[in-house]
Amino acid sequence: MEKFPIVAALVATGVLTSQAALAQSSAKNWWLHTGPVAVKFNTDTKLVVGGAPVDGANAEAKNNTTLALELGYEAAPSTIVSLTVGIPPTTTLTGKGAPVDGIEFGKAKYAPAVLSAHYHFDAGAVKPYVGAGVNYTIVLDSRDGAVANLDVKNAWGAVVQAGVDVPMNSAWFLFADLKKIYLKTTATGSVPAFGNPPAEAKVRLDPLLVNAGVGWRF
Repeated sequence: MEKFPIVAALVATGVLTSQAALAQSSAKNWWLHTGPVAVKFNTDTKLVVGGAPVDGANAEAKNNTTLALELGYEAAPSTIVSLTVGIPPTTTLTGKGAPVDGIEFGKAKYAPAVLSAHYHFDAGAVKPYVGAGVNYTIVLDSRDGAVANLDVKNAWGAVVQAGVDVPMNSAWFLFADLKKIYLKTTATGSVPAFGNPPAEAKVRLDPLLVNAGVGWRF
């Protein structure tokens, strides 16, 4: 008779262990955001032509809208590490300021990628989060305008991130997300209209990514 409590305890322990393992194996650790993203540039440019700074000259990058996907993994409770990519958009670089105002320097097709970690809070009906990470922007194509042989360089940048998830059920949710990227790059080329002197621009882009759409845990 004394063996029965021991056997019962062992059975109960086995059942609880199996249930815990099953719960762990069925946990939804993967996380996905997808939806349109607006890329809003905050551009500042220092332009040098023929080795001389062009006073008053600046340039702006045209804002874009594209489709983004952010795939994440819950590496620790409430902490997600994610990679954000999108369909590569094309921005137009246009002169700003008296000497170059309205002149289209060229276009650049780019593919930004963001690797970030963010912590998610439980605020009841909504799940806000904050995070930070790193961006690498690959320039896939540079197209000439007033600047010939335009070459816009790839660049690294720091990222801060904030957003909110609104669960609809255990798997699906709506989201809104902001990413601020601190990004500098260099563009080079020449200016045929002035005898083809070399031109170089130090460009601070600092885009804000505004993203919203549907999320899924799986």
